[in-house]
Amino acid sequence: MSLTPAELFTPQLPFASYSSTFSVAAYQDSDFSRYTQPLPEKLSRAVAKRKAEYLAGRHCASQALKMLGQPHTIIASAESRAPVWPSGIQGTITHTQELAMAMACDDPSVLGLGIDLEKKMTLRQEQELQTQILGKTERPAFEQLSKDHACPLTLIFSAKESIFKALYPVVQRFFGFEAACLIEHSDNQLHFTLTETLHEILPQGTQVSVYYQLNNELVLTECCLRAAP
Repeated sequence: MSLTPAELFTPQLPFASYSSTFSVAAYQDSDFSRYTQPLPEKLSRAVAKRKAEYLAGRHCASQALKMLGQPHTIIASAESRAPVWPSGIQGTITHTQELAMAMACDDPSVLGLGIDLEKKMTLRQEQELQTQILGKTERPAFEQLSKDHACPLTLIFSAKESIFKALYPVVQRFFGFEAACLIEHSDNQLHFTLTETLHEILPQGTQVSVYYQLNNELVLTECCLRAAP
């Protein structure tokens, strides 16, 4: 399997990022050695798709870290499955549709990063999954977003995934989609408010913004949690 650099999106956050395409059909276990990445024992019996996605994501993470001047780095997984980044580094990994991407930074004011790639939902999925992703108070903002985009639920789903990834390094526990409520959007950002206190620095009412962009098939969202000035 070849991991080929790809630039389907230009990230809006000003941090080191790297993306790559890959082919699940071409995957072999020897690809881990080819890209100097260990095959985790817990993935030894996983299907090819899971292994290929993991390898592609870790390769992108390693390349993003090299852009920061870091040596070749193995990004392990915590018990929570969250990537374990080097000290002083915040990073995030995502993959979908044989495209992987990672972002990393060494800015001490950044407490967490989150990016998420998603294939656009079908119209049927956009309709059927609303109750699982949307809170009742999000309806007005969702309807406004629907006027500008044909895949509003995909955007919100992806944004909430990015929010979770960005906030997790601080919160250090699982929290659901209902913890973030969409309140409005602009041409390139979705704005949310927290519906519950997740941490002493993330009280109920905290506003969180997420960058978004789309192409014909995919959505990319990006979220950055910074320390208060």
